[in-house]
Amino acid sequence: MSKKWITLTAVTAISLISLTACTDNTKVKEALEQSLSKQKEMTSYTFEGGTTLSISDGLMKSSNPLTNGLLSLFKESTIDWKGISNLEPLQFQTDLKITPKGSTSPFEIPILIKDNKLYFNMPALNKTADEFYAIDMQQMSQAGKSPLSLDTLKNTSQLSTTLGNLVFSGIDAKWYKEAKDPVKLKDGSSAKSISVELTSKNEKEVNTALQAKLPEFIGTLQNNGLLTAAQAEDFKKTQLNGIQLKAPSKLVVAIDDKGFIRDQTVDINFSLTTDGKSQDNHILLHQTYDAINQASPLTREVPKNAKNFNEILKLIAPAKK
Repeated sequence: MSKKWITLTAVTAISLISLTACTDNTKVKEALEQSLSKQKEMTSYTFEGGTTLSISDGLMKSSNPLTNGLLSLFKESTIDWKGISNLEPLQFQTDLKITPKGSTSPFEIPILIKDNKLYFNMPALNKTADEFYAIDMQQMSQAGKSPLSLDTLKNTSQLSTTLGNLVFSGIDAKWYKEAKDPVKLKDGSSAKSISVELTSKNEKEVNTALQAKLPEFIGTLQNNGLLTAAQAEDFKKTQLNGIQLKAPSKLVVAIDDKGFIRDQTVDINFSLTTDGKSQDNHILLHQTYDAINQASPLTREVPKNAKNFNEILKLIAPAKK
């Protein structure tokens, strides 16, 4: 009789542990999804981050020589940035520092959005450091000739949330983990750390979920002006089934007591098959967010020496067939 009760107790305990683990993982997944949605409430913030890219030609290639030349600077490089973003009115500044692979001499691209105009200095295009190009975003939005518009820029947080939820909703809760100990943020406060890891155990499962979400993912990019209809259609035809996430890959976020993501690291390996050839890619990205909803003023002034970018746009635009 005692053996029977011992066995029943052991089975009950194991069942409770399994049930609790499942419930805890579900709560961890929900916490991450809620933090993604919380990002939509960010109307202003400061940010800082960097990325190391190793991107194949299949993903970053253009038929336009000028565009292709610009893309070649980014696809194998280290990029660092720091800036300020305010939503209403739309104001944004950042300084990109780009170091191409094998180079010890980075070049910088300062960017400013103010009074509905986008200003930037590109060393490959501008003659001096104080010469900027200017794009009238309102005029471009009204003309409807470009996927880039004021609405697109204002909806960045909403778009990020939508895309993030699309990707992570398909991943089983059992792959989500919360660190036992909280992490310290730059301002000294604590945050809980949640991670999702791609391993040999779940690689096939996650890729199946990804493939199911990709058409909607591409459609969302198109609807938000980041892909033209032609680009979206081409992507669906040529690359949709050619993307495969590879282990090891990992996402780690730090969520503060208000529910905002304050620190995130994305380390992702993936392959892309084009024309029957598989090419490996790797992206390592880290970014922090601070001063959320504190309306930090911009520190960069509108450039005095600004040239209209329309002529360069004509060179970058694809040739008419």
